[in-house]
Amino acid sequence: MKNPGKIQETITAYSINFAFIMRFLHIIVFVFAGACLCPDTVQAEVSDTLKKKVDISRIRYHENIEKEQNLALGFKGGNGTINGSDNSHINTFITNVIIERVNLLRDSIENNKALDHRLKVKYLSGLENLVKGFNSGWRNNSFNPVLAEELIANYEMLMQADINHRDISPIVEKASYSVGNININSSGSAMYENAGYTNARQILFRKYCGLYPDKALQMLELYPDVPFADSLVKTVAYRNPNQLYDYAAATRTNVGRIIRRNSDPVVKAIVAISSSKSGQQYYPFLDEIASERLTLADVFDIMEDNLAYYKMLVKMQVNYTERLIKRDTPLAYDKLVAKLQDRAKNVYIEEINALHDSPDNVRFKILEQLSPQELYYLIVLGEDVIYTSSYKGVFNRMMQRTPGNSGDSLLISVRFDKFKKFIRLAAGYNKLDEFLQSMPDSNSQRLMMAFVRGLEKTGTLEDAVDVADSYGSIRNPVITGLIDQEIQRNLTQAREAGEKRPIVIYDILQTIFQSSQDSSINISARLKIPPVYRVDNHALLDDSGRVVQQVFFYGDKDGKDSYANFMTMFTGADWKVSRTSQWVEIKSTKGKPILIYANLPLDYEKGLDSVAQVHMREYMNHRNLKPTITIHRGHSYWVGSTIRNLAPSSKIVILGSCGGFHNLGDVLKTCPDAHIISSKEVGTRHINEPILKAINDDLKQGRNVDWLNIWKDLAAKFTTGDAKERFDNYVPPHKNLGALFIKAYFVQMGTYQ
Repeated sequence: MKNPGKIQETITAYSINFAFIMRFLHIIVFVFAGACLCPDTVQAEVSDTLKKKVDISRIRYHENIEKEQNLALGFKGGNGTINGSDNSHINTFITNVIIERVNLLRDSIENNKALDHRLKVKYLSGLENLVKGFNSGWRNNSFNPVLAEELIANYEMLMQADINHRDISPIVEKASYSVGNININSSGSAMYENAGYTNARQILFRKYCGLYPDKALQMLELYPDVPFADSLVKTVAYRNPNQLYDYAAATRTNVGRIIRRNSDPVVKAIVAISSSKSGQQYYPFLDEIASERLTLADVFDIMEDNLAYYKMLVKMQVNYTERLIKRDTPLAYDKLVAKLQDRAKNVYIEEINALHDSPDNVRFKILEQLSPQELYYLIVLGEDVIYTSSYKGVFNRMMQRTPGNSGDSLLISVRFDKFKKFIRLAAGYNKLDEFLQSMPDSNSQRLMMAFVRGLEKTGTLEDAVDVADSYGSIRNPVITGLIDQEIQRNLTQAREAGEKRPIVIYDILQTIFQSSQDSSINISARLKIPPVYRVDNHALLDDSGRVVQQVFFYGDKDGKDSYANFMTMFTGADWKVSRTSQWVEIKSTKGKPILIYANLPLDYEKGLDSVAQVHMREYMNHRNLKPTITIHRGHSYWVGSTIRNLAPSSKIVILGSCGGFHNLGDVLKTCPDAHIISSKEVGTRHINEPILKAINDDLKQGRNVDWLNIWKDLAAKFTTGDAKERFDNYVPPHKNLGALFIKAYFVQMGTYQ
């Protein structure tokens, strides 16, 4: 056998083709009629034959069909074949259906003596609609071309039923939605006179709701008379109560009226809440109201009392967490968490932050009536706004009010809700040792092992990033040893099971934990990520050999003070400052060229700071000034705005206050290779400015930015007291284990999830 590979390839090709022929045996007539002819030749001959037979009054309908067929042949580079897939055999089959099968069908319609002119026009128009729907659906990805045979077979059955005055709805019931949508729902459908047409459209609407449940209410506006309207509304109420809430408020629409007539208790509760002026206040308690454990009056009585309302939110959160453990998801649970977080930040944390210069008895007075559980939720839900001193004040009061000062009993009382985030924050604020010492050693060890387990089972990387962020802050070698052992155990199990995602998660954690204790480990090579301990100078230069920096300021008092302090760094002869009405341009006059753009902290209440940032960015884009260093200066609640305006060219991002996983992930989605400096609280000029000066000093000398050297020199300057505490709040890129984890995970998995 001279070429067995070629013979095998030929056999395989014939096998595939034979499989298609057997599957669609009823089109075998095409094999005899024109298999040896190319599609263009077949179409031309059939068309010429038809035109000799076609009544002149119907020629244009045949020409319209041919026009749509030619569009199909020409789409995606087709040359006599409809390229509906990557498989040439499938494409040949699709072409036979849309060309030969359609031509035979229009020939049979034209020559059917039982049909008068009007009916022939109707069915020919329906056939044109079929090919047009095929083309349109193929182009917008709503129809798979491989279903061409099902599409035309369905039309033939519909047409025969219609000719014989039979109900078409049983045929529609058996067809797929995408096929029925073309033959029935389109404006050119030939079935509009059939007695089952209305029912057929309702059947398709029901299929649509099953495929696209989030769009069901939107489409119900067009189908208000379907017999299943009430059950559809009930289904949406339990599956997506937030969506039903939005539609329930629209009292003058068809959907609004259908919702309001519904007798289901959940629907009735949503209607009652949406009718209230304070609906958003009631909505977190939807599950309780629907089940009649609470009334609107119960919520109304406490709505204006911040303390009572917050206490009820916490009580519901604990109850709902217990239900979630039992796989019973409460209605509108996400709204409860959002409202609880809003109250934690804007009522309690905002006040104790604002009073940071006041005596403790004044500053923390608002917390006097809060239970340990209520203080716990201030911590886990306020991480991105709480100051270090505020955190410590809340933590101390939480522990003092916990019976027996026992941390494990506190976690049990909140059903371990968000405990991994709590552990990460305790580690970050140097409170983890104290917390673990409040419980028996056996319990603390079990807790830390649970902290590391099951990281692959959640839908996001948040728990894994929490573990990564915590590790560098843990000073107790016994605890780090337990974590190391648990990581190894989970990694071994994952490898034995051969599951990629858990292998990747635990392998990355093990690598970055080892490297955090041994800087000789080449973590970039191990994890296939860019260098961790330095940023090469050439990576920061633009095409003109400059380092371009972009600084974001905000127009509140803190932003104005921060801007004034920032500008004192550039008063010497080494820098030239040019001002516009919205930003400043700062150029180095000595050493290597550095170009810094910083917007003015204009009135934030009028949005002028945002306008200045937009205009500054437009100016930079117009001049092809691509920043490789981006600096955020301001409170944590402005961080999101800075990240949204982040230039993809950024290689160093200094965030100041950082909200953990979500902010790190958002930065790295835009700038996958960025080195991130973050802080556990709002940055201070006493630390920010030395960091920026150290970076700029290296850049002016043309040196690489070496984080190990920079942090070593800075640590020598901040050795005692408040200065050391504030410096310790800053996390350098090589110690930002959460960011390193996300980078490595993305490289190995190609996704952030």
